[in-house]
Amino acid sequence: MVTQRFNCGNHHLMIPNTLKISALALALAISSSSSFGATLQDLSTTLKQATKNDPQWASTVHGYHASKESIGIFSAGLKPQVSLSAEVSRENGYLNGSGENRYNQETYIATVVQPLFRLDRWHNHQKGNATEQRIDAGFIANQQAFYMRVVKTYLDVLRSNENLQFRNAEKAAIKRQLEQTVQRFNVGLIANTDVQEAKAAYDISSVQQIIAEQDLALTLQNLETLTGAPIENVASLQANAPITPPSPQDITQWVETALTNSPVIAVALHAKDIAQSEYKSKRAVHMPTLDLIGSYVARDTSDESDTSPGDLSSSSVSIKLEIPIYSGGSISAERRQAKQLQLQAEDNYNLRKREVIQNTRNLYRVVNTDVARVSAQNQSIHSAEEALKATEAGYDAGTRAIIDVLTAQQALYGAKRDYANARYDYFFDFLQLKQTAGTLNSDDLAHINQWLVPQTAQ
Repeated sequence: MVTQRFNCGNHHLMIPNTLKISALALALAISSSSSFGATLQDLSTTLKQATKNDPQWASTVHGYHASKESIGIFSAGLKPQVSLSAEVSRENGYLNGSGENRYNQETYIATVVQPLFRLDRWHNHQKGNATEQRIDAGFIANQQAFYMRVVKTYLDVLRSNENLQFRNAEKAAIKRQLEQTVQRFNVGLIANTDVQEAKAAYDISSVQQIIAEQDLALTLQNLETLTGAPIENVASLQANAPITPPSPQDITQWVETALTNSPVIAVALHAKDIAQSEYKSKRAVHMPTLDLIGSYVARDTSDESDTSPGDLSSSSVSIKLEIPIYSGGSISAERRQAKQLQLQAEDNYNLRKREVIQNTRNLYRVVNTDVARVSAQNQSIHSAEEALKATEAGYDAGTRAIIDVLTAQQALYGAKRDYANARYDYFFDFLQLKQTAGTLNSDDLAHINQWLVPQTAQ
């Protein structure tokens, strides 16, 4: 470990110079996880890479297409059913006085069944239409959740990066304060207590810096896992990025938009329609069914000597009426079960509506709070800077202790970290508001991307 030596009278104070070492270690860790060709990473690039490489999103897309294929199953019961069959048999027969005869027979049958009245299958067809709409709405909800996952992963890197910068700056400031404190102690201006307090603050800042480095490495790894690409540089948020209240500035309009556009509500609504069609289908099983049936049969029969060959062909068209009477009670039980499931789906729909209304209102208030919070945190930085200057002046005049200066420094950098987090919270919460309202799309991410500037992610 590299150390710096400070002379404190008859004592030598050893201070680990971990600032440069830890920064170098972080640079090596990042470079080792990056390969040749790594480029500047911004939010738009992250979204493109995640869309192409993220296995979780790929699984969602494939599941969506698989679900869409099931739509045809619901309408199949209303379409003609065509079947072909062939049979080859060998038969033994006896005639009076002629002994045993053996016959070979080939039979070919073609059958067409066209449902004429199948009320249960009609409702099942309607269920398929509602299922398709639910699948589409669910995909939109999953897509918006994917956008939020991309944003969160990217903003986590920016948070960790900025936090590390503040920890480095805080540690450097405490180190300078420690050096000045040692010099004052060497000339007998202060007691050793001040030196030890400064040394303790420096050690604590070293630990916090190590933790910040680890957090950055973890968030970078999460970003690489999401994009499937090496990450070396990330674009950071500009200092003048706009922090404005949500537009329109009317909570009622946001709620109305959510009730109209929310895919969560749409999924619950179509699920309710599915349950209703399922109940109607089960109820219709009691109804008579009517099918149109056409068939063609061809038989070719011959004996071993081929002396008595015979061909037979026939065709028929019929209408089949079937009236269900009793099936052990299963039909009635399934109908009652479907009714309860329909009521459950209606309850879930009402629950989702209330949750969306609640979340929209809460997030609207949170975003407005974030706006005020960013402004207040920015003002707190200026206040903390003035407080630090006054404390340092008091320390120079002998009216304040070193611990007061260290506390003021920690308050300043804490205010800077809180300000940075407040800005990131604003953008994330604002996108969450749009997600809840059902209006979030890739253009919203592109808008944020306009306020990102290149910066090394170290």
